Amino acid sequence: MQIVEGIERPIMLYCDNKSVVLYSNNNRSSTKSKYIDIKFLTVRERVQSEQISIEYLGTNSMIVDSLTKGLLPKVFHEHVAHMGVLQFKESLV
Repeated sequence: MQIVEGIERPIMLYCDNKSVVLYSNNNRSSTKSKYIDIKFLTVRERVQSEQISIEYLGTNSMIVDSLTKGLLPKVFHEHVAHMGVLQFKESLV
């Protein structure tokens, strides 16, 4: 992960996985974390050096989930509306 030089504040990353947020913001290691791949430890180092900041954001607030997950129709339509996607009607014929 390359970080752009000259940014004065941390880059904000939002995640809907509370375990990931807790692990990346925590300085301690546990027996379960000793098998984590080295590339994931880089994220933790970037958080500790304040280059990035990882915050929890619930699934209902992540509008991009409609592109990556199977959602209930109501939630899907809410996400699409928040993206600004307009409904196309086939009344042009």
